[in-house]
Amino acid sequence: MVRHKSNNTESYYNRGMTNYEKGEYDKAIADFSEAIKREPDHADAYYNRGNAYCDEVDYDKAITDYTKVIALNPTHAEVYYKRGRIYAEDGDYEEAIADFSLTIALNPEHADAHGYRADLYSDTRKYEKAIKGYSREIELHPRNPETYDNRGTVYYKKGEYEKAIEDFSEALKLYPKFTEVYVKRGIAFCHTGKFVCAIQDCDSALELEPSLAKVYAIRGIILLHTKKWQSAKFDLTFAVNLRVNINNILREMYKNVVDFEQKNNIQLPEDIAAMLMSW
Repeated sequence: MVRHKSNNTESYYNRGMTNYEKGEYDKAIADFSEAIKREPDHADAYYNRGNAYCDEVDYDKAITDYTKVIALNPTHAEVYYKRGRIYAEDGDYEEAIADFSLTIALNPEHADAHGYRADLYSDTRKYEKAIKGYSREIELHPRNPETYDNRGTVYYKKGEYEKAIEDFSEALKLYPKFTEVYVKRGIAFCHTGKFVCAIQDCDSALELEPSLAKVYAIRGIILLHTKKWQSAKFDLTFAVNLRVNINNILREMYKNVVDFEQKNNIQLPEDIAAMLMSW
Protein backbone atom coordinates (compact mmCIF):
# COMPACT_ATOMS: atom_id res chain seq x y z
CA MET A 1 0.00 0.00 0.00
CA VAL A 2 1.53 3.33 -1.08
CA ARG A 3 0.73 6.45 0.90
CA HIS A 4 1.65 10.03 0.13
CA LYS A 5 2.05 11.89 3.39
CA SER A 6 3.56 15.30 3.89
CA ASN A 7 5.00 14.18 7.25
CA ASN A 8 7.34 11.75 5.48
CA THR A 9 5.87 8.72 7.27
CA GLU A 10 6.61 6.39 4.38
CA SER A 11 10.28 7.32 4.31
CA TYR A 12 10.66 5.97 7.84
CA TYR A 13 8.55 2.92 7.05
CA ASN A 14 10.49 2.09 3.87
CA ARG A 15 13.82 2.55 5.62
CA GLY A 16 12.54 0.31 8.39
CA MET A 17 11.75 -2.39 5.83
CA THR A 18 15.26 -2.07 4.37
CA ASN A 19 16.83 -2.39 7.81
CA TYR A 20 14.58 -5.33 8.64
CA GLU A 21 15.56 -7.18 5.48
CA LYS A 22 19.22 -6.56 6.37
CA GLY A 23 18.65 -8.09 9.80
CA GLU A 24 19.26 -4.79 11.59
CA TYR A 25 16.25 -5.17 13.82
CA ASP A 26 16.97 -2.39 16.32
CA LYS A 27 17.22 0.15 13.52
CA ALA A 28 14.09 -1.26 11.90
CA ILE A 29 12.15 -1.00 15.16
CA ALA A 30 13.24 2.62 15.56
CA ASP A 31 12.07 3.45 12.04
CA PHE A 32 8.75 1.64 12.38
CA SER A 33 8.20 3.39 15.73
CA GLU A 34 8.77 6.77 14.10
CA ALA A 35 6.31 5.89 11.34
CA ILE A 36 3.74 4.90 13.98
CA LYS A 37 4.36 8.11 15.90
CA ARG A 38 3.57 10.08 12.77
CA GLU A 39 0.67 7.85 11.71
CA PRO A 40 -0.80 5.96 14.71
CA ASP A 41 -3.02 3.72 12.54
CA HIS A 42 -0.21 2.50 10.26
CA ALA A 43 -1.05 -1.21 10.37
CA ASP A 44 1.90 -2.28 8.22
CA ALA A 45 4.34 -0.52 10.54
CA TYR A 46 2.85 -2.30 13.57
CA TYR A 47 2.98 -5.63 11.73
CA ASN A 48 6.59 -5.36 10.66
CA ARG A 49 7.68 -3.94 13.99
CA GLY A 50 6.02 -6.99 15.52
CA ASN A 51 8.04 -9.19 13.17
CA ALA A 52 11.24 -7.41 14.23
CA TYR A 53 10.38 -7.85 17.91
CA CYS A 54 9.65 -11.51 17.22
CA ASP A 55 13.03 -11.99 15.53
CA GLU A 56 14.65 -10.39 18.57
CA VAL A 57 12.70 -12.84 20.79
CA ASP A 58 10.86 -9.98 22.48
CA TYR A 59 7.58 -11.85 22.32
CA ASP A 60 5.51 -9.66 24.63
CA LYS A 61 6.10 -6.59 22.47
CA ALA A 62 5.50 -8.64 19.32
CA ILE A 63 2.12 -9.80 20.65
CA THR A 64 1.19 -6.22 21.53
CA ASP A 65 1.96 -5.08 17.98
CA TYR A 66 0.21 -8.04 16.35
CA THR A 67 -2.87 -7.42 18.49
CA LYS A 68 -2.88 -3.78 17.37
CA VAL A 69 -2.76 -4.93 13.73
CA ILE A 70 -5.77 -7.15 14.35
CA ALA A 71 -7.66 -4.21 15.84
CA LEU A 72 -6.87 -2.16 12.73
CA ASN A 73 -7.34 -4.96 10.20
CA PRO A 74 -9.18 -8.03 11.59
CA THR A 75 -9.01 -9.88 8.24
CA HIS A 76 -5.17 -10.02 8.22
CA ALA A 77 -4.71 -13.83 8.24
CA GLU A 78 -0.93 -13.90 8.66
CA VAL A 79 -0.91 -11.82 11.82
CA TYR A 80 -3.16 -14.34 13.59
CA TYR A 81 -0.76 -17.08 12.49
CA LYS A 82 2.30 -15.26 13.79
CA ARG A 83 0.66 -14.43 17.09
CA GLY A 84 -0.44 -18.05 17.33
CA ARG A 85 3.16 -19.20 16.89
CA ILE A 86 4.22 -17.09 19.84
CA TYR A 87 1.35 -18.33 22.01
CA ALA A 88 2.31 -21.91 21.12
CA GLU A 89 5.95 -21.24 21.99
CA ASP A 90 4.84 -19.89 25.38
CA GLY A 91 2.61 -22.92 26.02
CA ASP A 92 -0.63 -20.95 25.70
CA TYR A 93 -2.27 -23.67 23.63
CA GLU A 94 -5.86 -22.43 23.76
CA GLU A 95 -4.88 -18.98 22.51
CA ALA A 96 -2.63 -20.49 19.87
CA ILE A 97 -5.30 -22.88 18.59
CA ALA A 98 -7.79 -19.99 18.46
CA ASP A 99 -5.38 -17.89 16.38
CA PHE A 100 -4.51 -20.75 14.02
CA SER A 101 -8.23 -21.41 13.59
CA LEU A 102 -8.81 -17.76 12.66
CA THR A 103 -5.92 -17.95 10.20
CA ILE A 104 -7.51 -20.98 8.56
CA ALA A 105 -10.95 -19.35 8.51
CA LEU A 106 -9.46 -16.40 6.62
CA ASN A 107 -7.11 -18.49 4.48
CA PRO A 108 -8.19 -22.16 4.27
CA GLU A 109 -5.06 -23.04 2.28
CA HIS A 110 -2.62 -21.88 4.95
CA ALA A 111 -0.77 -25.19 5.28
CA ASP A 112 1.45 -24.14 8.17
CA ALA A 113 -1.53 -23.07 10.27
CA HIS A 114 -3.13 -26.48 9.72
CA GLY A 115 0.15 -28.15 10.68
CA TYR A 116 0.90 -26.13 13.80
CA ARG A 117 -2.65 -26.47 15.05
CA ALA A 118 -2.37 -30.21 14.49
CA ASP A 119 0.84 -30.21 16.56
CA LEU A 120 -1.04 -28.68 19.46
CA TYR A 121 -3.94 -31.10 19.07
CA SER A 122 -1.41 -33.94 19.16
CA ASP A 123 0.26 -32.56 22.29
CA THR A 124 -3.13 -32.32 24.02
CA ARG A 125 -4.14 -35.83 22.89
CA LYS A 126 -6.87 -34.67 20.54
CA TYR A 127 -5.65 -37.22 18.06
CA GLU A 128 -8.52 -37.22 15.57
CA LYS A 129 -8.28 -33.46 15.17
CA ALA A 130 -4.51 -33.75 14.81
CA ILE A 131 -4.84 -36.37 12.07
CA LYS A 132 -7.39 -34.24 10.25
CA GLY A 133 -5.05 -31.24 10.41
CA TYR A 134 -2.01 -33.14 9.18
CA SER A 135 -4.06 -34.70 6.40
CA ARG A 136 -5.11 -31.25 5.22
CA GLU A 137 -1.52 -30.06 5.39
CA ILE A 138 -0.50 -33.05 3.25
CA GLU A 139 -3.18 -32.16 0.70
CA LEU A 140 -1.71 -28.67 0.45
CA HIS A 141 1.98 -29.66 0.64
CA PRO A 142 2.16 -33.34 -0.34
CA ARG A 143 5.96 -33.53 -0.47
CA ASN A 144 6.82 -32.55 3.09
CA PRO A 145 8.27 -35.61 4.88
CA GLU A 146 7.87 -34.05 8.33
CA THR A 147 4.10 -33.93 7.98
CA TYR A 148 3.94 -37.65 7.21
CA ASP A 149 6.22 -38.24 10.20
CA ASN A 150 3.93 -36.15 12.42
CA ARG A 151 0.77 -37.92 11.30
CA GLY A 152 2.48 -41.29 11.61
CA THR A 153 3.47 -40.43 15.16
CA VAL A 154 -0.17 -39.70 16.03
CA TYR A 155 -1.28 -42.99 14.51
CA TYR A 156 1.43 -44.69 16.57
CA LYS A 157 0.17 -43.03 19.77
CA LYS A 158 -3.31 -44.34 18.94
CA GLY A 159 -1.95 -47.85 18.49
CA GLU A 160 -2.76 -47.84 14.76
CA TYR A 161 0.63 -49.24 13.85
CA GLU A 162 -0.05 -50.19 10.24
CA LYS A 163 -1.18 -46.66 9.41
CA ALA A 164 1.84 -45.32 11.26
CA ILE A 165 4.11 -47.55 9.17
CA GLU A 166 2.50 -46.29 5.97
CA ASP A 167 3.15 -42.68 6.92
CA PHE A 168 6.69 -43.32 8.13
CA SER A 169 7.39 -45.15 4.87
CA GLU A 170 6.10 -42.20 2.85
CA ALA A 171 8.31 -39.84 4.86
CA LEU A 172 11.32 -42.02 4.08
CA LYS A 173 10.50 -42.08 0.38
CA LEU A 174 10.60 -38.31 0.40
CA TYR A 175 13.68 -38.09 2.62
CA PRO A 176 15.67 -41.36 2.80
CA LYS A 177 18.08 -39.94 5.41
CA PHE A 178 15.38 -39.25 7.99
CA THR A 179 17.11 -41.12 10.81
CA GLU A 180 14.49 -40.68 13.51
CA VAL A 181 11.76 -42.03 11.24
CA TYR A 182 13.66 -45.27 10.74
CA VAL A 183 13.66 -45.62 14.51
CA LYS A 184 9.95 -44.88 14.82
CA ARG A 185 9.04 -47.23 11.99
CA GLY A 186 11.24 -49.91 13.52
CA ILE A 187 9.32 -49.73 16.79
CA ALA A 188 6.01 -49.78 14.91
CA PHE A 189 7.18 -52.85 12.99
CA CYS A 190 8.04 -54.46 16.32
CA HIS A 191 4.50 -53.90 17.59
CA THR A 192 3.12 -55.65 14.49
CA GLY A 193 5.44 -58.63 14.94
CA LYS A 194 7.64 -57.77 11.93
CA PHE A 195 10.86 -58.13 13.85
CA VAL A 196 13.17 -58.56 10.86
CA CYS A 197 11.89 -55.30 9.37
CA ALA A 198 12.22 -53.63 12.77
CA ILE A 199 15.86 -54.69 13.11
CA GLN A 200 16.60 -53.56 9.55
CA ASP A 201 15.23 -50.11 10.34
CA CYS A 202 17.44 -49.87 13.43
CA ASP A 203 20.40 -50.90 11.28
CA SER A 204 19.52 -48.18 8.77
CA ALA A 205 19.30 -45.57 11.52
CA LEU A 206 22.71 -46.56 12.88
CA GLU A 207 24.26 -46.49 9.41
CA LEU A 208 23.12 -42.89 9.11
CA GLU A 209 23.97 -41.90 12.67
CA PRO A 210 26.23 -44.43 14.48
CA SER A 211 26.37 -42.29 17.62
CA LEU A 212 22.60 -42.49 18.23
CA ALA A 213 23.01 -44.48 21.42
CA LYS A 214 19.34 -45.15 22.19
CA VAL A 215 18.97 -47.15 18.96
CA TYR A 216 21.28 -49.85 20.34
CA ALA A 217 18.90 -50.23 23.27
CA ILE A 218 15.86 -50.30 20.97
CA ARG A 219 17.48 -52.89 18.71
CA GLY A 220 18.47 -54.92 21.75
CA ILE A 221 14.88 -55.00 23.00
CA ILE A 222 13.58 -55.93 19.55
CA LEU A 223 16.12 -58.77 19.42
CA LEU A 224 14.67 -60.11 22.67
CA HIS A 225 11.46 -60.89 20.76
CA THR A 226 13.47 -63.21 18.50
CA LYS A 227 15.26 -64.86 21.48
CA LYS A 228 18.66 -63.92 20.08
CA TRP A 229 19.95 -63.52 23.60
CA GLN A 230 23.64 -62.88 22.91
CA SER A 231 22.99 -60.29 20.22
CA ALA A 232 20.38 -58.61 22.40
CA LYS A 233 22.68 -58.57 25.42
CA PHE A 234 25.51 -57.12 23.32
CA ASP A 235 23.34 -54.22 22.15
CA LEU A 236 21.88 -53.57 25.59
CA THR A 237 25.31 -53.65 27.23
CA PHE A 238 26.68 -51.31 24.60
CA ALA A 239 23.79 -48.92 25.22
CA VAL A 240 24.38 -49.04 28.99
CA ASN A 241 28.05 -48.22 28.45
CA LEU A 242 26.88 -45.17 26.48
CA ARG A 243 24.82 -44.10 29.52
CA VAL A 244 21.43 -45.01 28.03
CA ASN A 245 18.71 -45.81 30.55
CA ILE A 246 17.56 -49.05 28.93
CA ASN A 247 14.71 -49.43 31.42
CA ASN A 248 13.23 -46.16 30.15
CA ILE A 249 13.55 -47.42 26.57
CA LEU A 250 11.72 -50.63 27.52
CA ARG A 251 8.96 -48.63 29.21
CA GLU A 252 8.36 -46.69 26.00
CA MET A 253 7.15 -50.02 24.55
CA TYR A 254 6.02 -51.99 27.63
CA LYS A 255 5.13 -51.24 31.24
CA ASN A 256 8.03 -53.28 32.60
CA VAL A 257 9.89 -56.57 32.21
CA VAL A 258 6.95 -58.62 33.47
CA ASP A 259 4.63 -56.95 30.96
CA PHE A 260 7.09 -57.74 28.17
CA GLU A 261 7.29 -61.40 29.19
CA GLN A 262 3.54 -61.82 29.54
CA LYS A 263 2.60 -60.11 26.29
CA ASN A 264 5.18 -62.03 24.27
CA ASN A 265 5.05 -65.34 26.18
CA ILE A 266 8.81 -65.10 26.63
CA GLN A 267 10.90 -65.86 29.71
CA LEU A 268 13.96 -63.65 29.61
CA PRO A 269 17.32 -64.97 30.79
CA GLU A 270 17.94 -63.86 34.38
CA ASP A 271 20.98 -61.73 33.54
CA ILE A 272 19.12 -59.79 30.85
CA ALA A 273 16.04 -59.34 33.03
CA ALA A 274 18.25 -58.08 35.86
CA MET A 275 19.98 -55.66 33.48
CA LEU A 276 16.64 -54.22 32.35
CA MET A 277 15.41 -53.81 35.93
CA SER A 278 18.61 -52.41 37.40
CA TRP A 279 18.08 -48.80 36.30
